[in-house]
Amino acid sequence: MSAFTPIQQEAVILAAALDMIDDMVNLGRFETPITDRPTNLMFKDSAEKRIFAILLGDFLAQPQPRGKRPPPFGLQLGSLDPGGSQRTFLPYLAGVAASPRIATESAEIAREVSAFATWLDTDLTCTKVWLSGLEIEFDMTIKRVWLLQTVADMCKHNFARLEGRIHQIRTMLADHGHVVDEGDLYLELPVFEEWLFDHLFSYHASTIAEFLNNIRWAIYGYLRPEFVRAFRRLGEDIHYTFDAPAGLDAGVAHGMYWRLMNAMRNPPYFPRFEVTEHLKAEF
Repeated sequence: MSAFTPIQQEAVILAAALDMIDDMVNLGRFETPITDRPTNLMFKDSAEKRIFAILLGDFLAQPQPRGKRPPPFGLQLGSLDPGGSQRTFLPYLAGVAASPRIATESAEIAREVSAFATWLDTDLTCTKVWLSGLEIEFDMTIKRVWLLQTVADMCKHNFARLEGRIHQIRTMLADHGHVVDEGDLYLELPVFEEWLFDHLFSYHASTIAEFLNNIRWAIYGYLRPEFVRAFRRLGEDIHYTFDAPAGLDAGVAHGMYWRLMNAMRNPPYFPRFEVTEHLKAEF
């Protein structure tokens, strides 16, 4: 794949973000939200909740190089800070907001991305976590982003594919003053999943969806003026085209630009909503 220019990378980044967010926050996964007052979201069922957690894990990661090949589309990897938001998809969106090329008004994207990144990098403390098989009770302090990445892996993989997470959990327990055997942690995984997924993730799911939905609406606000500029109907029938900016007139980036413009024909299907403060006051 040939080198990508900054405007081509922007088209790829925004198309990927729309795909991921639309897959996570939609009316097939959640019940229709209340919009006239602060509320919470309800998953359609437990399977949708699990799928949401897995898809969120992809958003909280970055494209990875394979072998000696560079990352796809020339997207550079973020900071090596373990577990930080700089190793998610958010820095790519922040880069678009900092140097917009397809359109101009990107302040809303910058604000919403920064808000989510700050939230992810904040520590949470869950008191009196009881690990029954280990007979350990402790106040667990972890980063929210690590919680969500760990939950995504637990929902996606069998215990045989969780060696890396087991090592991280063992380190986390040691940091809290509890040295445990690695084998015992494999046996305790269902208890960890109950605390992390059933308790903490469930509490935060509505807030996470709000952050994602706000980013989705911000991208719409950024790209809609470009749609108005670029859309051109061909004659009086249903055919149309988009007058793409220079640099987006061929190749895969051109296709990504068309996907973006077609997505701008209407506002996002999932409405704006605000989560009640009762689901933001803890953890």
